[in-house]
Amino acid sequence: MAASTARAYLDLPADERFESRIPGVLKRHAEMVARAKGESLSEYVIAVLAERVADDIVSTQEILLIATEQVALLKLLTAPAVVTPQLAAASNSAKARFNYE
Repeated sequence: MAASTARAYLDLPADERFESRIPGVLKRHAEMVARAKGESLSEYVIAVLAERVADDIVSTQEILLIATEQVALLKLLTAPAVVTPQLAAASNSAKARFNYE
């Protein structure tokens, strides 16, 4: 689950800046790893940060949404479900398994 959540972060526009002071050896090692993976240091750090946030946000069990995110979530929750063949099959299976109409 975290990998797909991390991917969602990476697909967002980078519209904020972040500055931090880190030990020189950590920066050099991160640059070596990033280079070995064919990434820039920024790409590597953002990917690591996104993965860590995706893991940790779940473990805190609290996600605070800003107003626009709340509106988007409510729209998703109140929209009628799109009945795909997979959903229809799952519904039929559940009805048969749990004996309900």
